[in-house]
Amino acid sequence: MSRSLRVAILGRGRIGAALQAQLGAVRASFARRHGVRIELIGMAGRADGAGLVARLATGPGARLLVDATAADGMAAVHARLLGAGVHVVACNKKPLAGPQADWDRIRRVAARSGAAHLHEVTVGAGLPVLKTIRDLCDTGDRIESLEGCVSGTLNFLCDALDRGRPFARALSAAAARGYTEPDPRDDLAGGDAARKAIILARAAGFRVEPADVARRPFLPIAGGGDAAAFRRGAGRFDRPLARRWARARARGRRIRYLVRVLPPRRAGGRARITAGLVAVDAAGPFGRLAGPENIFVVRSLRYHRHPIVVRGPGAGPEVTAAGALADILEVARALALRRVA
Repeated sequence: MSRSLRVAILGRGRIGAALQAQLGAVRASFARRHGVRIELIGMAGRADGAGLVARLATGPGARLLVDATAADGMAAVHARLLGAGVHVVACNKKPLAGPQADWDRIRRVAARSGAAHLHEVTVGAGLPVLKTIRDLCDTGDRIESLEGCVSGTLNFLCDALDRGRPFARALSAAAARGYTEPDPRDDLAGGDAARKAIILARAAGFRVEPADVARRPFLPIAGGGDAAAFRRGAGRFDRPLARRWARARARGRRIRYLVRVLPPRRAGGRARITAGLVAVDAAGPFGRLAGPENIFVVRSLRYHRHPIVVRGPGAGPEVTAAGALADILEVARALALRRVA
């Protein structure tokens, strides 16, 4: 007898739309192979999604919410649904990169209810980064450092500046491709990269608070005000950034926005995290990175001399949606094997 997994998508943006299309393309073949029907029961924006969330929380059978928003305040929603036995797939980084207490609560409620909380796409889009770190830790390895260019948006801009493209034009191109956050100043301030660094640290078993991140922005910009007005006035940064990139090029260097996660200095302490622009060797792995790619360098007790390197597309609605779809299918496969309810 076939089983069903009822799925709702919260978020009507590009990721939600891409996920809806990808899910529609695979669910019939998945049902034939695994005996689990994946039913999309609804899709809503964050503003009008309360009814959909309530419907999931009180409904029968196996249920799953995809949080494809960029909304604040979603940690409580995730915890509520997990407590009701609803599986959650998160594309939204904010619930996982806020106070350590939110992370702890989500993990505690999920463990108690048996519901899955999957969030592979919050770092690296569809790249298997968090899974790699979790597998290392679960097999008794110890993370010594995590480094990476974790923002596809910022690396797209760095690569464009490498090629002499004006910053304002590069920013417009990044927005048009769906690489930027709704307000690109969140990317440029380093906020998105800092959230990913926090999630990386927590996946490695380290404790960290957002205030612990030593973050330097891509640009010295202030938040607030109209995002569209900022984009229209972005040309004022063209010359200063072109000069900085030219100086690095003359020294055989390239500039990348790099995050670094180091373990606590003492037992019970918090992870050390830095994020900011760094001049790197043009011929090295970070310098060779192109377009919206991400790269992660994982050093551990076992992989010290020869670290694990994960590289690939790190931004864009299609690859992000594909990563979320993989998380949905992981829950559905577990359902087929009766490992989850």
